[in-house]
Amino acid sequence: GYLNGGLGWYRKTFTLPASASGRRVFVEFEGVYMNSEVWLNGQSLGRRPYGYSTFQYELTPLVRFGGEPNVLAVRVQVQQPSTRWYSGAGIYRHVWLTVTEPVHIAHWGTFVTTPTVSDWQADVRVQTEVLNQGAADAQVEVETLIRDGRNVVVARQSQTSPAAAGGGATLSSTLVVPRPRRWSIAAPYLYTVESLVKVGGQVVDAERTPLGIRTFEFTNEGGFLLNGSRVPLQGVCQHHDLGPLGAAAYDRAIERQLEILKSMGVNAIRTSHNPPAPKLLELC
Repeated sequence: GYLNGGLGWYRKTFTLPASASGRRVFVEFEGVYMNSEVWLNGQSLGRRPYGYSTFQYELTPLVRFGGEPNVLAVRVQVQQPSTRWYSGAGIYRHVWLTVTEPVHIAHWGTFVTTPTVSDWQADVRVQTEVLNQGAADAQVEVETLIRDGRNVVVARQSQTSPAAAGGGATLSSTLVVPRPRRWSIAAPYLYTVESLVKVGGQVVDAERTPLGIRTFEFTNEGGFLLNGSRVPLQGVCQHHDLGPLGAAAYDRAIERQLEILKSMGVNAIRTSHNPPAPKLLELC
């Protein structure tokens, strides 16, 4: 691709095997700056004016299987003046091509909360949105597991629900983790929530979500409390760009920035002034 005078064109050719026929195909852009329009095989999929948020298009109706070439094209138009600092331009974050079964977890379809946390147990509520993009109704089972830091299953629960063709279902489970090991700044211990979607007893989709079990609150008297203890927030205001490397979101460069900030004693970041790269959140 190229960018010249604020106008950019990008093109990628890819193929899919015949065995993928009947599945659903999606493309996800973590960030395209700005005023993007995406085409597949000459057909427009849509436009996105904003340059900092992640968006997804489904390719299934237009994609070719069996090894035939597919051409994905992106047009970018940067308006000037743009923002108060150098914004970057073009496809500057990761792009993902995903192939799923017709019954699958929706994009960003897993939502995990911990409504109750004590020294004895933690209640973990997991909500999973499942889509049925197949031609027939299905009986969907969602099995939810929680694994500790050693990958040992500490909680498990299953829920079933009908999912109409062209529709879906949202299934909720509340799992109990006994004597939870809490996440803290000094010891950022993580569990993993594993969501398995089954149809006819066969796993058709799976997703893993990191989970830190902790409590936090803001109080008038004690300020910010993490697991009941006061933690002074020592924060910075962080723009999305990577200094002399520019706006392209290199994973290792983001990690290096965080390592430097942590070595300075920073424990909080305000992202300015737009949604950051998903990798920043993952690394934090």
